[in-house]
Amino acid sequence: MTDEPRPPAPADGTPVMPRWVPTLIGVVLVAMAGLAVYTGIRYRTPTLANGIVKSRHPARAMTSGAGPPGEPEPGASLVFPGDAADNTPAAREAVTGRARAEVTGTGHAISSTVRIWARRGMITNVVPDDAMVSVNDLVIGQAKQFGTMDEVYDFPAPGSYTIRFSAPGYKDQQFIVTAAENAKEEIARLDVKLAR
Repeated sequence: MTDEPRPPAPADGTPVMPRWVPTLIGVVLVAMAGLAVYTGIRYRTPTLANGIVKSRHPARAMTSGAGPPGEPEPGASLVFPGDAADNTPAAREAVTGRARAEVTGTGHAISSTVRIWARRGMITNVVPDDAMVSVNDLVIGQAKQFGTMDEVYDFPAPGSYTIRFSAPGYKDQQFIVTAAENAKEEIARLDVKLAR
């Protein structure tokens, strides 16, 4: 029999920590770090995780079905609610073609309209964030109301929608978003900095 040499006991009688305790503490810390990394990646948007992580929100059809209680229907205005659905913008005929921008006007009155395609809806990132958003000339709310994936503006039906951003002291800017089932993007992201 061989005896494993033991470290000498402290003179004051304090017990010696077994060798497996630091190893167990290390394993627990590594497991906690792994869980933290997993949950941190899991709740980010797919662009941050290089498209590996799937969206938490399943794709929804563009029909006006009953939503959760207290929530507006897709396309409904968050500024002027109405009971007769007179606040839902009507879809226009879908814009076709490959052009991504349209420039109109002459001289100092030139304006441009960017065309975007999406399957479901849009989110906005606008400076200033209190700019008003209009869809087909119907005000739906402030830009900050549609700023995250939890606050997506859902288009009520397939077709084209003219989105206009306006704020006092700034020039208006507009986009045309065409909602179509064959669009490459689920959600159109409108990044806008209004000019004075």
